[in-house]
Amino acid sequence: MPPAPPDSRPVDPARHAPGLDTLRVLAIVLVLGFHYPREGAPEWFAAAAGFGWAGVDLFFVLSGFLIGRQLLAPLAHGERPRLGAFCLRRLLRVLPAYWVVLAVYALVPGAREQEAMAPLWSFLTFTQNFGLEGGAFSHAWSLCIEEHFYLALPLLVLALTGRVRWRGVGVLVLGLVLLGIAVRMGLWWAHLEAPPPGASLGRIYRQWIYYPTWGRMDGLLAGVVLALVHTFRPALWRRWVRAPLGAALLTGVCLGLAGPLCAENKTLASSALVFPLLSLGFAALVVLALTDAGARVLGRLPGARWLAGVTYCVYLSHKLVIHAVHGVLAEHGMGAYHPVTLLVSVACVLAVAALLHLGVERPFLRLRERWGRPPVRQALAATA
Repeated sequence: MPPAPPDSRPVDPARHAPGLDTLRVLAIVLVLGFHYPREGAPEWFAAAAGFGWAGVDLFFVLSGFLIGRQLLAPLAHGERPRLGAFCLRRLLRVLPAYWVVLAVYALVPGAREQEAMAPLWSFLTFTQNFGLEGGAFSHAWSLCIEEHFYLALPLLVLALTGRVRWRGVGVLVLGLVLLGIAVRMGLWWAHLEAPPPGASLGRIYRQWIYYPTWGRMDGLLAGVVLALVHTFRPALWRRWVRAPLGAALLTGVCLGLAGPLCAENKTLASSALVFPLLSLGFAALVVLALTDAGARVLGRLPGARWLAGVTYCVYLSHKLVIHAVHGVLAEHGMGAYHPVTLLVSVACVLAVAALLHLGVERPFLRLRERWGRPPVRQALAATA
């Protein structure tokens, strides 16, 4: 295949990809909007914020793509993944900041956004997302799914290395998607079709379908499929990133179909299909961000690289910070949507995230670069 002309050269995701930074920022903005108090919200904000939970699905797709390439890159170079180094890198990436925020939740109950909280052992073992009914630090459910993914994917890669052809990979992926749909449909029929009188339908839905790992692997799987194509089918990947219009069209179709299901997310149809549709749409959006045209549009957000670097710390700490800011300003008669409250909330969320990043996360990231370097330098590790 001849090289692409200079004006249409696709972005190489082995280097820094500013479009992915913008997608990280978009994901955390969606999550912040969803978790911001709705009481007194303008109608337009309340309507838009209701879709903010989908930001986690965008994070899942990005994570599946970046982590998948870390594990698959050695295989493309004839090496076996070093699982010890992989696990060390993941631990040094995830645990330090998480433990700091968890310590605040556990030791300073007055700082929590809600009084009730799941048992501490469930946070330490990353099993909090099973049977979860809400409470303080409930948003850590997504970290549980990420940790389960970090355990399952390396084992699956090792088990299937050299044994499965591309047709088999396609069958496996389709089977996993259909299995997820079947599991969610079965759980809907078992728990949501005829809920007990007076029971909260939202709570039942979150407990059985939204939070558990078995219902939320679609986004990570979509990201891993992107990683497989990027790593082992570079010619196909180049065709994808030279077709921004196709990626944009697929993004629009999938997210357009998912929109009504997001709005009515406790129905059988939504429980079955909304997560696969969101995952496919966000996977296409990732491809779009890595095209030359996508990078020109999405890669121009000022400060996106810095904001993307602190999204994990923002995600961990934002509920604590917003709760504290609102508690202080409410004493001065300023509600959640007072201009001062909004500005101070955003500023404090970013400031606390920056402190957590500089004081805890970054030192351990430096440590992992010394202790857990991946065997293939071309793997994009630092941004995962």
